[in-house]
Amino acid sequence: MQPQNHKAGPLDSQLDDLGKRIKMLEETLAQLKTLDSTLHEIQFILYSYVEKTKEGVVLLQDEIVVWANQAACDILGYKLEEVINKSAIDLVHPKYRKQLSARFVMVQAGDEIPAGVLWPFISKTREIKYVRPFSYRVMYMGRPAIMAFFYDVTEDKKLQDDLAMRAEMLELVDELVFVLDVRGNITYVNRAMHESLGYTRDEMVGRSILDFHTKDHQERVKLRLKLATPTSQGKYKTVYVGKDGIMVTASSSGKVINLNGKQYILGVARPLDPQDAPI
Repeated sequence: MQPQNHKAGPLDSQLDDLGKRIKMLEETLAQLKTLDSTLHEIQFILYSYVEKTKEGVVLLQDEIVVWANQAACDILGYKLEEVINKSAIDLVHPKYRKQLSARFVMVQAGDEIPAGVLWPFISKTREIKYVRPFSYRVMYMGRPAIMAFFYDVTEDKKLQDDLAMRAEMLELVDELVFVLDVRGNITYVNRAMHESLGYTRDEMVGRSILDFHTKDHQERVKLRLKLATPTSQGKYKTVYVGKDGIMVTASSSGKVINLNGKQYILGVARPLDPQDAPI
């Protein structure tokens, strides 16, 4: 008997569609497995970063610490279990708690907040720790939360305060005090310096110190700038030229100093009587 040709029926069509769907599902499953692996790798990288970085990272919700990395705990001197479920408001200096609470409400609501404001937090040992935070609104467990990154700038704050105090002291002395960068450009002059030459501070800062010397002394000044060292002690006479031709004869000295890892030249000049001609 001759075999009869099989005619495709509804069941065959359904089986064919089912086969195609199974193949698509298998391909989708393979892609999901790859995506899942990729996501796990990304999560591992992010976790490694936040645990190894020196910046503090915390997740806050309703002002409560939900999670914190090791750096955040180290900066404030707490163990992780001591900060989890703790109010972040209780960690800041009492004088600033209302301000910080208001800031949290604004950030969690999605408002744009200027970044970089310093906040004084209190460590476990009751030390003041100045931090500079950057906060962002995120969603956690289906509700608004705050992801905050912060830097410990306590030492920088101390340095700035110290420099500010020294600057105030320099404003009171009669000597002419100035600071130059390595190219000889003025980065600071005290009041005695700019007033004695008839300028404002803004008119002098940024200009070369050579602009305020006679032509006869410019080459000598260039040489002295090159020879300046951290232990320089020599003094020399020179003539500064101010606005409207003001001439100030002075005994000057300078040495190399380091500020924030950069080299500068600190100069001090004591005005002399006009008859003391410079050499």
